[in-house]
Amino acid sequence: MPKMMPPGGNVSWPADEGVLGVVGVAPWATLEFCRCFYSLVAAEKDWHYPRVLLDINTKLPSRGRHLQLGETDPSPFIAATIAELAAAGATIAVVACNTAHILFDRWAAGSPIPVLNIVDATIEQARLSGARDVMALTSESLAKHDLYGKTAETAGLSFHYLPTELQKIVNGLIEEVKVRGDLSQDGHQAFLRLLKYFSKLSVDSIFIGCTELSILTVGLQNIGLKVIDSNVALARAAYLAIRE
Repeated sequence: MPKMMPPGGNVSWPADEGVLGVVGVAPWATLEFCRCFYSLVAAEKDWHYPRVLLDINTKLPSRGRHLQLGETDPSPFIAATIAELAAAGATIAVVACNTAHILFDRWAAGSPIPVLNIVDATIEQARLSGARDVMALTSESLAKHDLYGKTAETAGLSFHYLPTELQKIVNGLIEEVKVRGDLSQDGHQAFLRLLKYFSKLSVDSIFIGCTELSILTVGLQNIGLKVIDSNVALARAAYLAIRE
């Protein structure tokens, strides 16, 4: 793909502005990431938005099925996608999937361009926000590997774990959004059960540790919780990175 330099005059942008490469695995979550990313740009014209190379590949092997059932490892395919994006002009890469980050060292090692880590970005955003007592809404695989819990505690945060029966509710909400892009009536009722539980806890912040679950943000904020959305945190980290 061609590299285009700003012609100057009214049509201008930073000559050293980076290009973001996005590996997407679930369409609605990846589109939400893009919305978060573009919302950070104070644009007055189209050309003020950074260039983004986007590969939403729903055929990448399932991260959950690999981790839980031993099926095909998606790591080589994610690594190959990052290399393709780099060859097309990307200078920074992100993978818009939390569960894939359990395998981060496999697909990020040896990358031709820097790769941002969604969990690290989320924990850093929590630290900057002043969060202290936190809980994460994640996929079943991520919960079992305790990636958010370990990373949060290393950063000095107090981490609270979701009970098994409520993790099952979260799993169902994730599956609904993956397919529908929204929650059904039953899904909304299940979310109300989660809100009732959270309203009795001492946590001050909730990590949205699954890119499908940004849809829950307003409901959580309405009961007084601070929400650190991994999609938003990764988008902010990516925007800063391509402007450095």
